[in-house]
Amino acid sequence: SADLKLLEEATISVCKSLVEKNPRTGNLGSLIKVFLSRTKELKISAECQNHLFIWQAHNALFIICCLLKVFISRMSEEELQLHFTYEDKT
Repeated sequence: SADLKLLEEATISVCKSLVEKNPRTGNLGSLIKVFLSRTKELKISAECQNHLFIWQAHNALFIICCLLKVFISRMSEEELQLHFTYEDKT
């Protein structure tokens, strides 16, 4: 629990920056897409005893959890909805 507190303190500025920029960049959605793509490879990875995809999926999920904690604690439901309804304008 103490390690988690240290991690939160060390990453709060990065998380705040992502929260501010995400409606324009869609980075949270990109991270979720990376996580989902890695989960498709987990079964094969486990069968081959290749831990690379397992580590990548674990790390992506951990980062998503940390970011969502910051998102939820700092914004309203309407603001949250903006972050999950990003559409690429290009």
